[in-house]
Amino acid sequence: MNKPKFRYNPKTLRYERVEFSVWRTLSSFIGYACFGAAFFVGLNFLQNWVIETNLEKTLKAENKALGQYKVVLASAIENSQESLGELKADENTLQEKLFESPVEQEPALTEKSADIVASADNWVDAISHLNVRAGKVSLKTRMKNEFYGERLSLDKSDVPTLINFPSIAPVKNLNDQNLVSGFGVRINPFHKGNYHHDGIDIALPRGTEILATGNGRVIAFSSHDFLQAGSGNYIEIDHGNGLVTRYSHLDQVNVSWGQKVTQGQVIGSAGSTGGSVAPHLHYEVIEYGKNLDPLMYIIEDISPDGHQKLAVRSKTPNQSLD
Repeated sequence: MNKPKFRYNPKTLRYERVEFSVWRTLSSFIGYACFGAAFFVGLNFLQNWVIETNLEKTLKAENKALGQYKVVLASAIENSQESLGELKADENTLQEKLFESPVEQEPALTEKSADIVASADNWVDAISHLNVRAGKVSLKTRMKNEFYGERLSLDKSDVPTLINFPSIAPVKNLNDQNLVSGFGVRINPFHKGNYHHDGIDIALPRGTEILATGNGRVIAFSSHDFLQAGSGNYIEIDHGNGLVTRYSHLDQVNVSWGQKVTQGQVIGSAGSTGGSVAPHLHYEVIEYGKNLDPLMYIIEDISPDGHQKLAVRSKTPNQSLD
């Protein structure tokens, strides 16, 4: 049981018993509640805006540093995208020059750096994508450097071989319609049996200019062959390094023995001399005494598509013209 409370009354100069009052109790409760709320608000204000803990100071400094570094990273992303684009353009140019074929394009990052850094998800995705692309570029660069370093390295002794290499067609504007018979087993036009055709037959009107396919020296020729068999009027050019080209069934020969010729020089004209059934050029490439497919050496002034058509046409089994 609660003890009674007394309060001094200055009017009566007596201690009087305090009677219980609902309103007095309620007002006291409200007063204490308001004081508690004000104290809590004040304490919270001091804690959040005035007083800083060591952890808060550390985090604030990190946030400031990250805000500054974010701008640097955004600039780095733009520079990385530009560098990757330049490397890709250089790679495309190199491959088109070497192989005359386009490179498969890869999708590029289209987001601006400001958009990339706007959210954490975009930021992480962009960094991951850049890392993947940079890794691919690095790998391809290393592989191609090794490839070109091993296969395209040149010594001084290789320069004459490259300069004299028989790399053009023996006639202007060679196409698959002119190529009537290729290298390999074919049907002989005279005895109708199979035999090995040692070169390619290019059908041409009589008198068509025949070109030297590379720099070299004339080592053999015949200009007055009236036999209805063999190579007829022909020219052989030595290009060095064991490579010799032969041009047969000519109507006219415009060079002489020992004469130096340059690539693209007119050396004769097409005809049908010797064992030939129609005007054409029989062209051979011989390496150290062995006949090779001449199409393997025709690489200049012809598109990949045109070379592919020639290759398909040359594989067709048919009857040769000589």
